Amino acid sequence: MKIWGRAARRESDTGYYHVMARGNNKEMIFTDISEKQYFLEELRAKIDEGDISLLSYCVMDNHIHLLIFADLESMTDALRRTNLKFAMRYNTKYNRVGHVFQGRYKSEVINTDKYLLSALRYIHNNPVKAKIVSNAKDYKWSSYRAYIDGDNGLINPKEQEMIMDMVGGSIKLFEQFHLEEDMHEFIEIREDLEQEREERARRIIDNYCRKYNVDNIDKFHDNRNLLEEIIIELIQLSKLPHRRIAEIVGINRGIVHNIAKKL
Repeated sequence: MKIWGRAARRESDTGYYHVMARGNNKEMIFTDISEKQYFLEELRAKIDEGDISLLSYCVMDNHIHLLIFADLESMTDALRRTNLKFAMRYNTKYNRVGHVFQGRYKSEVINTDKYLLSALRYIHNNPVKAKIVSNAKDYKWSSYRAYIDGDNGLINPKEQEMIMDMVGGSIKLFEQFHLEEDMHEFIEIREDLEQEREERARRIIDNYCRKYNVDNIDKFHDNRNLLEEIIIELIQLSKLPHRRIAEIVGINRGIVHNIAKKL
């Protein structure tokens, strides 16, 4: 089924969704504190109306991430109205016209507990990944501190309790969980996703260099089995093109391609 030439959204079997929306043309639409506050107020209104239940959020300067429990129709309508009200206020305030958000929000279904927790951690760690803060607890515009300090009126208490139970039940374990490295990929801005893949590849290589006490990936070129092991991990976890993996490792692209064909 197509709606206005766009693919219909996939419905989650569990009712959980990871949602992302970004400013049009990469605009920084949330740089002012009042914009972040207003968006969250509008989101709170939809929560109070019972349209959606929120597990996690993070408002960055040019995009937002949400972890939502709702039926697809209610979520779609709630977010459409939230974005519309924000855009109307934003355009009026700054005397501008046109779209504020870039098209429809992006969404992905979450059908397992593991993916639910990974998405929550990913959302909370967005400011850390962007090097805005060194620890997720230091970023004001996410739901991380709601789990540490208690309810803030946005996160559903029952969902919050469920998440805490899933990570072990204590604040300390919640904090430790957010420090764990995660190789999952989630919906994201294309440029950020490419950078994330590059950084993931560098971490993989750095881990091997530390493990074998060498200072350069070139030292593995004469060890065929180990080199193949590294390339397999880069293919499977970094998601980089074969050409880019070859450049990082310093080998011919054909070698990477031949290893990939065995997988």
